[in-house]
Amino acid sequence: MGRFAIFALVALIVLMGSVALTPSAEAVPSCMNAGNVTGLGSIGCDLGSLNFSNFVVSPVGVATNIFLGGLSAVVANNVNLTFQVSHDPSPASLADILFYYTVKTLSGQTELGGVDLYNPGKNVTIRETVCGTQFLNGVCTSGSLADYVVTGGGIGNATFTPLESTIYVRKDIQLLQNSFISEFTNSHDEPPAEAPEPATLLLLGSSLTALGVAARRRRARRNTGLAA
Repeated sequence: MGRFAIFALVALIVLMGSVALTPSAEAVPSCMNAGNVTGLGSIGCDLGSLNFSNFVVSPVGVATNIFLGGLSAVVANNVNLTFQVSHDPSPASLADILFYYTVKTLSGQTELGGVDLYNPGKNVTIRETVCGTQFLNGVCTSGSLADYVVTGGGIGNATFTPLESTIYVRKDIQLLQNSFISEFTNSHDEPPAEAPEPATLLLLGSSLTALGVAARRRRARRNTGLAA
């Protein structure tokens, strides 16, 4: 084998080795059935045209986990996430859950223009704040794009202009006396003219509520049987 052929063979082996050693980009999971949100990290999850990442759950007075199950949906240009909540004790009294996450458009274009929130909780109040920059110690120092409060069983919404490519969301979930929340639904809208009708959020939320009620009834029947 000539010297040139040997040199070419060595170069090919080195090239193949470098390709094999190059780490592949980590695949971004779907937000459908994504599980515990705090395990998603900075990569987050995708649904529709949006990426959701950097989830932080900070409870006070109650142990809490927040999950993404299979009931989220894309309706027209709006991405609706249905968050499932477990908290202990349940019901709880005078507790608080701070919940943060980041929303980005996959295209990088300024397409986000509104948010909607359905709160089906019992004796639960949720204050949602949306910021165009990261929160600093829980404060939107650049001025909030949206800031509203939704009481139990209610729906709130807000729109903002100009449109944004990245928003930072903060929810202050306040558990009052003898309170309980098993889920809530958030819509992230692009553009605001396509905001979902309240009935859409109610339908998404009520589906999960029915599942939760059925599960609690099954647990109650099992407990009654054990007691007997």
